[in-house]
Amino acid sequence: MTLAGIREALRSALLDNLGLKLLSITFALCLYAFIHGAENAQRTLLLSVVLILPPESSNRQLMTQIPNEVAITVQGPRTQLDDLRAESLGTLRLDLRDGTVTRYDLEPSDFHVPAGLVVEQIYPSTIELSWDDVVVRAIPVHVPRTGDAAQGFLVKGMVSVEPPAVNARGPRSVVDVMQLARTAPFDISGLTEGTYQRQLALDRPPKLVTYDVDSVMATLEIGRELATRTFDRKVEVVGIPRATVAPAVVQVRITGTPEDVSAVNPDSIMARVEPKAAQLDMSQPGSDFLDVLVDVPRVTAEVNPAKVMVKW
Repeated sequence: MTLAGIREALRSALLDNLGLKLLSITFALCLYAFIHGAENAQRTLLLSVVLILPPESSNRQLMTQIPNEVAITVQGPRTQLDDLRAESLGTLRLDLRDGTVTRYDLEPSDFHVPAGLVVEQIYPSTIELSWDDVVVRAIPVHVPRTGDAAQGFLVKGMVSVEPPAVNARGPRSVVDVMQLARTAPFDISGLTEGTYQRQLALDRPPKLVTYDVDSVMATLEIGRELATRTFDRKVEVVGIPRATVAPAVVQVRITGTPEDVSAVNPDSIMARVEPKAAQLDMSQPGSDFLDVLVDVPRVTAEVNPAKVMVKW
């Protein structure tokens, strides 16, 4: 066949009955689309979970971590699935207001899908639930300290707190094992003698627990650092030369600032009793327990024992 004949044959094949050929192609495409669109397919969607919990007055606490989403696999015609959106299916609402349900089985009927589609699979299909009673218990407040007072000064006594305890509300299994409610530290860095107050925030309570207050008022006193020295001293009887004392020697303990204590001369410390000052009848032999007196300037003196037996 010549080149001209080949060209003529190709032209006839393409152009002869052109309308019929175009109609056939259109019909074939429509048939393919219809068959393909009518095929069943599957698609997995994520739906948000909304919990309906018991009212606060019921004093019930859900202890289980519920998933934020569940996955459902939907089956149906591909054309419907292609247009399906998770938002159009809404949310999964779990009604837990009873406060006692321990197992929630998800069913296809829990999900509202368009007609022609079916829910084939749910994950998770079962949600296990655990509950606890809500209780209120007073928890002592603990105030930690940080830093150091100025040199020569220290904290006197305990830190006072108002209120001294806070009410913790939450699941019994958590609240019953709580020992302390801690606050932010009380910073005493560089403080000298005086009384100081701080409004201190409470540390965050354990999960699911709340406090009835957010902060407490803490008060502490800073005083001078004290030193002590102890001496043994013979007890002297003033005004009665022949009197005897038992015990004859007492222990004198002095307390004050390091400077004042170190400045005390031990020889200046005299332990004594004064029978005449006690207005005792000295005309006849007798005995009595009398206070031991000690005078030491600028420091506090403590005698042990504080009384001795005097015989005359």
